[in-house]
Order: sequence, then C-alpha cells, then structure tokens
Amino acid sequence: MEEERNMERGMTADQLLGALWRRKALVGAIAAVVFLVGAAIVMTRPSMYEASAVVRVEPQRPGEEMVQRTVSEIIEQRLLTVRQELLARPVLQKAIEEMNLYPDIVSEKGMESAVAQMRKDLTVRVEGETAFELTYANRDPQVAAQVANRLPTIFSDETLKIRQAQAARATDLFNEEMVALGKAVSAWEGKISQFKVDHLGELPEQMEMNMRGLERVSHQLQTKSEELRVAEARRSDLARARNAVDSEAGRLEAAENGLTRSLVNARTTWTEDHPEVKRLKTELDSMSARRKDAEGRLWAERVERTRVASLIGNIQQEIQDLQKQAEAYQARLNNTPRWAHELAVMNRDYEIARTKYQSVVSRKVEAEIAQELEAKSAKSLFNVISPAGVSATPARPDRMAGMLIVFLLALGLGVLTGSVLEMRDDSLRDGTEVRQRLTLPVLAVVPEMQGKTERRILMPASGARNSVSNPTTLN
Repeated sequence: MEEERNMERGMTADQLLGALWRRKALVGAIAAVVFLVGAAIVMTRPSMYEASAVVRVEPQRPGEEMVQRTVSEIIEQRLLTVRQELLARPVLQKAIEEMNLYPDIVSEKGMESAVAQMRKDLTVRVEGETAFELTYANRDPQVAAQVANRLPTIFSDETLKIRQAQAARATDLFNEEMVALGKAVSAWEGKISQFKVDHLGELPEQMEMNMRGLERVSHQLQTKSEELRVAEARRSDLARARNAVDSEAGRLEAAENGLTRSLVNARTTWTEDHPEVKRLKTELDSMSARRKDAEGRLWAERVERTRVASLIGNIQQEIQDLQKQAEAYQARLNNTPRWAHELAVMNRDYEIARTKYQSVVSRKVEAEIAQELEAKSAKSLFNVISPAGVSATPARPDRMAGMLIVFLLALGLGVLTGSVLEMRDDSLRDGTEVRQRLTLPVLAVVPEMQGKTERRILMPASGARNSVSNPTTLN
C-alpha cells in the first residue's frame, strides 16, 4: 500500500530535477550505457546502397490496327499488377540464379528464403500511366545497379514469354477447332450427298423436272387414249363387217357347189360343146372367181382384226405404263415437300458449320499473324528510360538520425529510471513532506548526520502543536 501511495503521488518539475540531480550518477551511467549500445548498433549496421531504374511501357496500338491480336490484355494494363509480377518467384529466382545473389541464404536456408529476402530489398512503384520505377537495395552499390538494370529485362522476357505463349495457345486452339469443324463440314457434306442419292428424283431442285414429266405423260395419256378409242371403233367396224363377209362367202360357196353339181349332171347328159354345158361352165368359173374374192376379203378382214386387236393391246399396255409413270411423278411431287424440309434443315446446319469453319480459318490466319507480330514487337514493349546508376552514398541507415534517436532514447531511459526510483523512494526530505504525510504531531526533524559537523534542529515554543516550523541549524 505504501508503494502504491508513493507511485500515485505527484512530482513537480523542481522535485523531478532535484531527484535527477541526486541520482545524476545513476542517470548518467544508464544514459551513457544505452547511448553506447545504441551507437554501436547504429554504427555497426551494414550500409545499404539503392539503385533505381525507370521503365516505360510502349503502347502497341499500330499492331492492333493492322490485325486483331489474340492476346486480349493491353500491355499498359500490366502496370496494375507489375509489382506482384516483379515480386513473383519466377522473376526473382531467375535473377538470383543468374547473378548469384544471396549465396549464403541459398546454401543455408534454400531458394525460398533468398526470394523472400529479395522481396524485402526490392521496391516497385508505378509512375503515371505508362511507367514504373524499380528500386533495389544491396550492400554493394555495383550489385545494386546491376540488379536494378537487369530486373526490367528479366521481367520483359517473362512477360513476352507469357504473351507469346498465349498467342501460341490461341493459334493451337484455332487450329484444333478448325480441324474439328473441318471434319464436321465433311460429315455434313457426305450426309447431304447420301441423302440426295437416297431420294434422287424427289429433291426440291428436281420438282420442276417432275412437273414437266407429269405434264408430258399426261399429254401422252391423252394421245394414247384417243388412239385407243379409234382402234376400238375400228375393231367394232370389223366385227360388224365380218358377219356380212362370212355370209357372202358362204352363199357364193353354196352357189358354186350347186353349179358344180349341175355341170356334172349336164356333162353326163351332153357333150362339152353343148351350149348348156358351156353356160354352166362359164357361170361356175364366174362363181368361183367371186367366191375367191370373197374369201380374200374375209382373210384380209381377219388379218385387220388381228392387227387391230394387237394394236389395242399395245395401246392399253402403253397407257398402263404411262399411268405408272404419272403415278411415279405424282409420288415424287408428293414427297418433295417432306424431303425439302429435311434437306433444308440439313443445309442450314451445314451452312452454320461451314460459316464457323470459314470464320475459324480466318481467325487462325489472324492468330498466326498476331503471333508473328508478338515475336517481332517483343523488343519494343518495354523501354528503360532511366537506367540505374552506381550510388556513391548509402541510402540506409541514416547514421545521423540514428545517433539522434539513440541519444534521445538514452536520455529518456535515464530520466525514466530516475523518475521511477524517486517515485518508489519513501524517504522524507523536508518539513513539507513531513506535514503532508504524517498524521501525528511532529515535534522535531532530525536530518541525516554525516561528517563531523553537528546540526541541531529546535522547535520554537510558539509553534503549533501539530506543525513544525522551519528548522534552525546550529553549528
């Protein structure tokens, strides 16, 4: 409790100065020790030299106007992530391996620790919209300048590799897509060709030909029907004439037979010179001639009837064939709309595939040109407008500022130590403290007696009972 009261009591500036003066040896010793330790730390810290290089990103607008690039990222946009990319392991590891940086760390802790240390020593700051500043710190100013000048080149190479890899991937992608679409187009062409072969004669482009064929067959049917009507009429006429000819030929044959019998009878009665015999003979010859003529006409009519019957059969067969042709043409015309729809769907899909194929072929050519442009414009993407120089003075530590900070810290620590010791000290050093801290009447204050000088303090008789007057020292 006493110590808490001692810590809670306040101190005036005079009391603080008095306390520090009483403990000046201790305060001075602590301040000196802290200053010496801090100064040793500041003076023994290694000097770090910084080297800075300013890199400008050159725009690639002319190339984009000439051909559509497959790398969609504008090079200026890389400034948004340039710090992360520069501090990425691939760039830093390549610089460490190439320039043999941090050999001790690499051998003791590995490459990851060396990369982490280089990230601490590297600072990247974007300047404006198209440039960035790269600052590298190292104990050797020559190494700092070399690294600061080399890192932009490594970063440029890595960036170009990434862009060229993207362009190459785009070209390969278009090539693969072109091959796939080419196979699809060929498949559609084969499918359409086979469809046309399977439905030959029923295709939309053959519809007009089928209509003309149907008209031609219809006209031929009309012609054959008329020929059949004429032939049927002729056969009817021949059928009616056959009865008459048959009757005439039979009558003449009967008459001829009668005359023959009469002539035979007459010859048995008379001689050949007899007039009756001659008359019968003449009539028989005439009748025989008439009979033969009638039989010839009967034969001709039979031949004509046979011809007409054959003609009618041929015409009927031709009419049946023409009807079949008409039915075939009509069936083709009836099926044409259905096949036209299916063929239209196939042609539509084929045109879509062919359009995609042509588009991919065009994009592939552009991708190849863009890939060539990426390779040709590689050296002009990044331009070091301010190369790093060798610094003559270290950038850190700032030894003057460090010494000043150490001095202030040592002084403050000494003052703090003296103040804490004073606040923890419960000694009574004058009458004021006695009156403030004691609740009992104080009759006298006896100071510490040192040396041979005798000091006595008397309390005057007129003083208050509970108070102590200013002491009088007697020697």
